[in-house]
Amino acid sequence: MKTMFDRAKTKTAVMVAPLKKHPMLYRALGLIVTLALYLSGLLVVDALTTEARLPLVLTAVYFLPAVLRAWLLFYWAVRAEVKGFRERSKTLA
Repeated sequence: MKTMFDRAKTKTAVMVAPLKKHPMLYRALGLIVTLALYLSGLLVVDALTTEARLPLVLTAVYFLPAVLRAWLLFYWAVRAEVKGFRERSKTLA
């Protein structure tokens, strides 16, 4: 019997399958979504803690690795794409 999480995982895999054919587009969308969630989370924390800045700083530092990971995945996808383009252009020449 499938759980709700297994069904959600299969549904998202079906929805994301066309994007995975284009790794750069997939990583770029991941980076944009991560940045949007990061900034919206910081805005929520800022709205909830009007006077204190320590919760905002702690939240920003705590979730920064997620943003850096999304950026590195995008960077590596771009780097692999450029490397593949260079190799294809060398074989054509």
